[in-house]
Amino acid sequence: MKDTSEKLRGNGKKISAILGLAVLALTSMSRESLPGDLPKLDNAHERHKYSHGRQSRNYKRKKHDNSATSSGLDISSSEDDLTPQHLPIFLLQSSKKKVHLSNWGTVASGWNRTTQYEDLIQLSHQNQALPNIDKSKKRPIIIMHCGPKSGSTTLRKACKVELEQSCGIISKKGSSNPYAYMNSEKFYPMVRSCNNTHHFCAKNITMPIDIPAFDDIHFIHMFPFRNYDEWAKSALKQQFDRGGSVGCAKTEHLFFERNCHNSNMEIDFRKYSKTDLAMYKEYVVRRVNEKNEDHSIVLYHHRELDESLTFLSEVYDIPRLKGSDGHGKSFRPEGTCDHKLLKKFHECFSWQLTGLV
Repeated sequence: MKDTSEKLRGNGKKISAILGLAVLALTSMSRESLPGDLPKLDNAHERHKYSHGRQSRNYKRKKHDNSATSSGLDISSSEDDLTPQHLPIFLLQSSKKKVHLSNWGTVASGWNRTTQYEDLIQLSHQNQALPNIDKSKKRPIIIMHCGPKSGSTTLRKACKVELEQSCGIISKKGSSNPYAYMNSEKFYPMVRSCNNTHHFCAKNITMPIDIPAFDDIHFIHMFPFRNYDEWAKSALKQQFDRGGSVGCAKTEHLFFERNCHNSNMEIDFRKYSKTDLAMYKEYVVRRVNEKNEDHSIVLYHHRELDESLTFLSEVYDIPRLKGSDGHGKSFRPEGTCDHKLLKKFHECFSWQLTGLV
């Protein structure tokens, strides 16, 4: 995977309203600090400003004394630019109508093979509100960053129909994917021109800095969470479901004979949601700093896909994505590939998971 971890520095840059707001929240919460987390907020006026979403677009991170770093998260920098570690991450519990707030540094360090969604919730602060969006100035655009074995079949079908009905955009004949699903060059011009929907689906796309700024859009990037070991087991089974013993043999050839060669099918470490988010967040941070765009990162449990989209529709008063309550692969045949393939997959790739920071 191409290294996009270029360190972003600069002075006097404006940070988008919500990202500035969320960074303030992360550096000033009223709860006791959690491990790898943030200090308490002492100023009641700033608590009021945060809870009512009134933070200025020109917000700049303030200097903090050294005691503020005792929680393990460095917030002592006087830089104006947002850093990847401080990138706010909103975590939904849609079935409970709850929103929690963390940042990439905390989420990344707590996300390993055994992590459950509730574990990340415990490392977060309850925020009680998603970012405010002034719809007279900004169009809320929800981008569903899809990955295998996390509801992608349902989303692809829903987004394909949505594009056809709302914007007249027809996918390639015979394709089950919506238009520009994996094509960054075509995806963003489509988003800019298709004004009759708020929902788009994409897979493993990038957002290079040379794409012109979106001044009238607030991007909400939704990434699914699924426990890693559970995801890997399901992804391997899909090779059996699709091709039986032949599908398993092809996977065995890649992992053993070709010495840990990446699969292009579901059992591909590059397609796991943490891997995708770790890559994409670099583009978000750079565009926030250099283009002054508005981006919010939202994590949700993959089993609450429809509830999460419904929740966002209620919050932002936009139409829900029709078809998000579908079940892409409700029936799966009995059987899976030999367990040695799963073991080999972990030996080949899973060590990289904790290095995604």
